[in-house]
Amino acid sequence: MFSSVIFWSIFILGALGLIFGISLAIASYIFEVKSDPKVNAVFSVLPDLNCGSCGYPGCKKYAEAVAKNGEKVNLCMPGGSDAVAKIAEIMGIEINIAPGGKNVAFIFCCGGTSSKKVMNYQGIPDCNAAALVSNGPLQCDYGCMMYYSCYKACKFNAIKINSDGLPEVIPDNCTACMACVKSCPKNIIKLIPHSASVFVLCNSKDRGKDVMDACTRGCISCMRCVKACPVNAIHMDEGLAIIDQNKCQQCLKCVEVCPVKVIRTTKKIEVDVCQQN
Repeated sequence: MFSSVIFWSIFILGALGLIFGISLAIASYIFEVKSDPKVNAVFSVLPDLNCGSCGYPGCKKYAEAVAKNGEKVNLCMPGGSDAVAKIAEIMGIEINIAPGGKNVAFIFCCGGTSSKKVMNYQGIPDCNAAALVSNGPLQCDYGCMMYYSCYKACKFNAIKINSDGLPEVIPDNCTACMACVKSCPKNIIKLIPHSASVFVLCNSKDRGKDVMDACTRGCISCMRCVKACPVNAIHMDEGLAIIDQNKCQQCLKCVEVCPVKVIRTTKKIEVDVCQQN
């Protein structure tokens, strides 16, 4: 009697399992969501970094938006011009791709310990939190506060802390995802061409005297670099020297004449001008 109960229990459970399995197989076939070949094709050319620079939570979602909703094909920063060209071809559209190659992030500040403080901030060690308290602890409103929000935001090990305590982008690791750009409340991180090698490491729009009062490593609006540039690649914007990387021929005359040594070059003959002061 007992053995027959066990037999029928096993038989019934087995039969139910078989019925449920067949039912699930039929349901999956009937309700199967067919994958869009265009979505798969677009996704295959994306870097699959899921960095969010396109505005979508992942590469798959961006591929779906492009293939199904007509989203712009040039929103993937890490993919660069190659990905844009391939996506445009898949979607059957023409797009003008600007020359210049890969972009990378760059931090326009070399103040570090030379930037004077007006208070001793003891709150959350985060740049955005510090900026909420009287715009930060520095006398310079445009300087890096060195609480490393950009370093923490980078998912690709593309930012290191240099010997002066400042965050510094590693160009070859940077995907231009803009996570560091968005994390900085001082707006001192910008995208530049990977090929660029001459920079003004300052973002201050203050007058020369105010700059020197706040930091010994700031642009003082002397315009010597503007006058020295033979190709008019430097202009002043609210008192700050700006280099047009598309015009710059890397002659380094601006580096030579800068009296406060905030113009830096990454060329092989470089002398780390930021650390000469």
